Amino acid sequence: MIEQQGKVIAVEGTRIRVRIGASAGCSACDAGKGCGAGVLGRLLRRRDAVLSFDNNIGAAIGQAVVVGLPETVFLRLVLRLYLFPLLAALLGAVAGQFLAAHLQFSESTTDLAVLSGGLLAGVLAVRSFRARQLEFPGQLAVHLLRAVSCESKDNQREVTS
Repeated sequence: MIEQQGKVIAVEGTRIRVRIGASAGCSACDAGKGCGAGVLGRLLRRRDAVLSFDNNIGAAIGQAVVVGLPETVFLRLVLRLYLFPLLAALLGAVAGQFLAAHLQFSESTTDLAVLSGGLLAGVLAVRSFRARQLEFPGQLAVHLLRAVSCESKDNQREVTS
């Protein structure tokens, strides 16, 4: 389970709204030992997300909570949002190369055809995935796991539900 800490910003009956800060990467990225995705995340300045959950842990406004995403859902999202567009871009570049060879383009025009084919196929793959609703198993993808109560600045303990 991939966990992230958030803050309750509203209580609406039996539901709560939680703001999750946009993290720059995993703990390895934060330590400067990761793959470098954290650097890209900081450059893109992602926005905070606000999620709604059933308040089955009795959280109050302003309280810190921990939410989790199963690894299987994360891997499906990575495949859908990164791997498939990358493969589409590579196939588009290959198609551009074959088209340029078939039409006997010059070297610089061939490069342009390869670049155009790759970019076009990658963009089309991303757009097609964004247009479709993401399917998740019968249960919600992101779960409210537990509340975090702060006894003092030096000592934090987690309270499980």
